[in-house]
Amino acid sequence: MKETILLVDDELSYLELLKSILQQEGYTNVITESNPLNVPDLLRTQHIDLILLDIYMPQMNGLQLLEQITPEYPNIPVIIVTAVDDKEIALEAIKFGAYEFIIKPPDTDRLLLTIRRAIGYKLLERERDVLRAEGSVQKVDDNKFANIITDSDTMHRVFNLVEIFAPTNETILIVGETGTGKDLVAKKVHDLSPRKNKPYVAVNLASISPSLFESELFGTVKGSFTGSTNDKQGYFESANGGTIFLDEIGELPKELQGKLLRAIQYNEIFKIGSSSPIKLDIRIIAATNRDLADAVNKGLFRADLYYRLNRGHISLPPLRKRGNDVLLISNHLIKVANTTYNKNILGLTREAIAQLRNYPFPGNVRELENIIFNSVVQSDDNQRLNAVEIPKTVDGKETELQKSEILISLEEAEKKHIVNVMGILNNNVRKAASILGVSERTLQRKLKKIREE
Repeated sequence: MKETILLVDDELSYLELLKSILQQEGYTNVITESNPLNVPDLLRTQHIDLILLDIYMPQMNGLQLLEQITPEYPNIPVIIVTAVDDKEIALEAIKFGAYEFIIKPPDTDRLLLTIRRAIGYKLLERERDVLRAEGSVQKVDDNKFANIITDSDTMHRVFNLVEIFAPTNETILIVGETGTGKDLVAKKVHDLSPRKNKPYVAVNLASISPSLFESELFGTVKGSFTGSTNDKQGYFESANGGTIFLDEIGELPKELQGKLLRAIQYNEIFKIGSSSPIKLDIRIIAATNRDLADAVNKGLFRADLYYRLNRGHISLPPLRKRGNDVLLISNHLIKVANTTYNKNILGLTREAIAQLRNYPFPGNVRELENIIFNSVVQSDDNQRLNAVEIPKTVDGKETELQKSEILISLEEAEKKHIVNVMGILNNNVRKAASILGVSERTLQRKLKKIREE
């Protein structure tokens, strides 16, 4: 293999042993270094793809070296391999940018698997950096995402990330408000991955009773509790070979977070009542509408688990930030509702369009679906929806999102008004300019600015 791996450890015998193991595996370019002080110069003169780094060395602490080199070489994965099993040090290493923390002497299979994943992660990071440069949007094959209706650059950036992450085995954390389609994106990652013909198991952790979390996720063996007459397969074992999607990961109890972390690190689980591990080949995708970083700061979510889940990060925009998507999705939902309820609603009137454009959709696409379906059911056939059932309050109070839509700058209000008028007039610039009281040239300039934003 062409990748160049740098081994940094003050034990010369261990360096030679590890180099031999890697060369037998096909990694022909292995550089050894017993003095960590020499590493910065090595990185400046050599192309390094991966570093295996010890912590306790007399010349320099490995954490100090990691903290020094990570800002300058953020795309070189660093695997910490040390003889001391210290959770605090492991967490510090991950915070400083380490890819993984492994205890000496490492299990060879696990070490080689981690190296392969880390090298793949480097390629993934490189592609993601290109994608993020200047907010660029790469062309995607729209047929791959035909079930996700959008004309938004923000969503196309999401599609770019899905295409980058899908071929890898990295864990992925999908974040976004309720109703933004996190489950659709997770399934799309699976469908575009090499595991597409293997099981895909979706688990909503918020729907599982806390007392049943462990048995539901990892399974039980016969006799592990009263009435247990057979072995029970958990969700993880059911997904073996494929992908498990853990929705609402923020609901996972603290005491089970360590067991999930172990499942990620060692690719194995223990059923309740068994001391024998079950080896798994599984990809984990998690999702949440919570701020997990804040939960970590408050001690509610394990930092080491958060960092490992967040190897691949996909953030879904709320519907109110997706421009014309609200109308595209509404028209699609009208067709679906017509079929479901045997109706013949022809579309939306200008008044209904204005309603939808001005509503903040705290429940996002899921709420829009409810609104359209309810409105279709209550409307007469062979006409357009003249009005839609927009909720005005929640528990009798104005929603925070509604307040935020009112408390905006004049510039933002003007932009929203222009977008609304253009939508109602089917993008007729001449008519819109007349209604808005500006010249066509001025309107074109304002529209150009809006699109660039």
